Amino acid sequence: MSSPLNDVQGLNARFGLTDPKLVEFHPALIRMMTPRATDKVFFDHVDNFPSILDGYSRMGPAYCAVLHGKPLAVFGCIPLWRGVGECWLVTDEGLPRIARPFHRVTKEMFRLFMSELCLFRLQVTVHSGNRLAVKWIERLYFKREGRLRSFGPDGEDFFMYARIDDGRPLLGAESATAPSRA
Repeated sequence: MSSPLNDVQGLNARFGLTDPKLVEFHPALIRMMTPRATDKVFFDHVDNFPSILDGYSRMGPAYCAVLHGKPLAVFGCIPLWRGVGECWLVTDEGLPRIARPFHRVTKEMFRLFMSELCLFRLQVTVHSGNRLAVKWIERLYFKREGRLRSFGPDGEDFFMYARIDDGRPLLGAESATAPSRA
């Protein structure tokens, strides 16, 4: 059986998206973006950061959210080892124009990543100075696990967040395929 993560058109239909919509990740889309401040840091301090994102996209499912053909976010999930994955996200300055559908879709995508990739732990890192991202990730049921001191390419701190499926329903829906930790 094919995973819904491999069917971008199916994901758009599932979420009722037409514009904005999801498309498959492609590194050329990154050059069309104007990264937000905390994301721009990576482009300013990491050589070939777009190539790194391309590498991430080859390790797990990856997508781009576009509005009128303009990419506003690229994101994906990298399975690290059995049961554990890490999500990545780069956002454009125009993302606030699609804030509500973006939140709704990412909420469901996190659930799909966990169920379809058989994850019991999904983790993300968030720049400690990005108050909006901190508030947003916490609304998506991630719990702060600690501070990663001097983690960023500019020496800034980041927070490690994780969402754990310990066998209890996440977002009010049972995970049919994810392994239980109970």
